[in-house]
Amino acid sequence: MKRFFLFIPGLLAIFPPLFLFFNNRDVISVPLYVFLSAVFCVGTVVFFCLLVVMFFIKDDQKAVILTSVAVIAIFYYGYFFEIIKMAQFGNFAVDRHRQAILIWSAVIFITGFLVWRLKNAYFLCKTAGIFIIVLFTVFFISFAIDSTKVFSQKKEAYPLWDAERAFSLDYVNSFLGYVPDVYYIVPDAYENASILKNFFGYDNREFISYLEQKGFSVVENSESNYPSTLLSVPATLNMEYMDPSTLKSLSKNSLPARKNFFEESRTAMIFKSLGYKYVAIASDNTSFSGNKADIRFGPSILFRLLIKPTIFDPFSQRFRNRVLGAFNSFDKASSLAGPKFVLAHIISPHDPYVFGPNGEKIGVHYIEEPHSEKEMKLYLNQVKFVNKELEKSIDAILKNSKRDPVIIIQSDHGFFLPDSYGEENVRDARFKNLSAFFLPKKMNDLPVSNINTFRFIFDRYFGTSFGLLEDKRNYTEIFN
Repeated sequence: MKRFFLFIPGLLAIFPPLFLFFNNRDVISVPLYVFLSAVFCVGTVVFFCLLVVMFFIKDDQKAVILTSVAVIAIFYYGYFFEIIKMAQFGNFAVDRHRQAILIWSAVIFITGFLVWRLKNAYFLCKTAGIFIIVLFTVFFISFAIDSTKVFSQKKEAYPLWDAERAFSLDYVNSFLGYVPDVYYIVPDAYENASILKNFFGYDNREFISYLEQKGFSVVENSESNYPSTLLSVPATLNMEYMDPSTLKSLSKNSLPARKNFFEESRTAMIFKSLGYKYVAIASDNTSFSGNKADIRFGPSILFRLLIKPTIFDPFSQRFRNRVLGAFNSFDKASSLAGPKFVLAHIISPHDPYVFGPNGEKIGVHYIEEPHSEKEMKLYLNQVKFVNKELEKSIDAILKNSKRDPVIIIQSDHGFFLPDSYGEENVRDARFKNLSAFFLPKKMNDLPVSNINTFRFIFDRYFGTSFGLLEDKRNYTEIFN
């Protein structure tokens, strides 16, 4: 047992990235050996640090505990922040890293001081050793059980494409004279202009006018069909409402199981069957990684897995960089040879709030429970920033397009207003969304809700006969 003590700090250090890696393994493109090599390097560095501490304090057990405290301080801050940011202390809420780091530093310092004063750290070492063994045992058992479930389940709840309904591009060529690139851009939680005006006191006319001047048709009373990303976007891309059994399955399954609906949708597979390149622009590895696409633009998953739980994450500008990177990717994506279907999920203006109206750094602010007027201001400023970036992205797409593409800018849902606005208004705002279509040949009968977006596109431009579904709101608390 005493020899095992020496490995406690290293095992504590490698557990967080190991846990995140295996819980996201279905959508991770990083080879396992690359990830394990990175984790091994982390463990080796920690073990070397332990040897240095042992050399100076001449007490192996105390050195193990002190090094473990240092490891927890560095590698477990993220978990502490996730817990404390949900807590409310009277009128005081710890919703910023600056506050949380001060509290965390005080806790670590006091813990380290108490350990330093201990005369015998054997009991702590033994307790830590048992904790590590139990932790890894539970982890590997859970991993084995989860892997068995995933293996036994069907990969998709939707049929991706029925070969009997397959069609060629002849209809498109005869209708347009060419095969258009198709862009589906999802600015997460972007609110409808009417809600912005009535509840935020903000007239979004400038951005709407820009879209109309560029040739977009904006659906004024558009709505999503679900109040959350992991229900709304998959339903839109698969062109079907989710039946009760599917919803029940999704609510019980792990996040990777839900992602199959998003990553390999019916829409994407139809385009691939037609010879389109499936291009993904991702800014959020939680709901959409884009790893099933032919070409992917997005943040490094390996970097996220290694840094997310650590004390370095608040200083990494990870949230800002992934949103800016996504917007900057439109120039590269639109320069690719076509035909291509570009699916872009922009995790903004949804929280975390990291942008001022002109892209200023404002720290990192998260969604508040309950929702507040303060959050509304942060959200509105991020909407203004997203407007500017969307305009740049649209300009890049049109500049690089030899012929008019199909561009759909459609948010997955709206904003959660504070409860003080009343339940009816809160729900209404959550379903109202932005929906704008740039079409090679303008159509007057644009779909009002997201579920019919690609049914409309395929029927009008690709000669299919999907038909339109009834527009319905499906309210569920599962993924809010």
